[in-house]
Amino acid sequence: MPKETFLNLSAEKQEKIMRAAVNEFNTNGFDKGNIGDIAKSAGVAKGSMYQYFENKRELFLYAVKWTLELLVKKYAPNLTIQNEEMDIFDFLITNSKSSMKQIREERELGIFVQDVFLGKYNSLTDESMEFMIKFSNEYMLKLLEVGQKNGSIRNDIDIHLISLYTLGVSYKIKEYMMNKARAHGEDILNDDYDKYEDDIKAMIELLKHGMGGR
Repeated sequence: MPKETFLNLSAEKQEKIMRAAVNEFNTNGFDKGNIGDIAKSAGVAKGSMYQYFENKRELFLYAVKWTLELLVKKYAPNLTIQNEEMDIFDFLITNSKSSMKQIREERELGIFVQDVFLGKYNSLTDESMEFMIKFSNEYMLKLLEVGQKNGSIRNDIDIHLISLYTLGVSYKIKEYMMNKARAHGEDILNDDYDKYEDDIKAMIELLKHGMGGR
């Protein structure tokens, strides 16, 4: 976590620093990422960065947390099911399309999360993914609770087990699609949703037949 000196900065100043950090890590990776260059891009003194964060590792791990929280906060209306009678699987299909569009709007942040997910940052991957999994699990549990209430999710299986299963499948299909794109020298963030729609629908259909209540 950052120091109080960072948390006492204005939200605008914090965002400027974090976006500069994400850009630096995207461009140069963690090992070659330079605190001085981050400070320069953010318009602060290099020494100030060490008043905000203990070291580069702490800055990186907070960048993962900050990025996920910003994306969820910015796109919360589209990530939250508004009609609690809606079939959860229909929501997941609709949500997957809108999510890809939103990530393109924040492409720099999307690439950062994508690279963390695919293990680009080596020794930091486990710690980063631990936070991402916790974050995803909390979101998924809330969604599944709605599904169990409206009958679109089975009630005879523990909801935590369903969440574990759903996230595991979701992570693997995302990894598959990202690696598939990169194998062709492309980036999933540059492709049309239609290119992946059949894969996503097939995955959701498999989930529905495994745990669907209707």
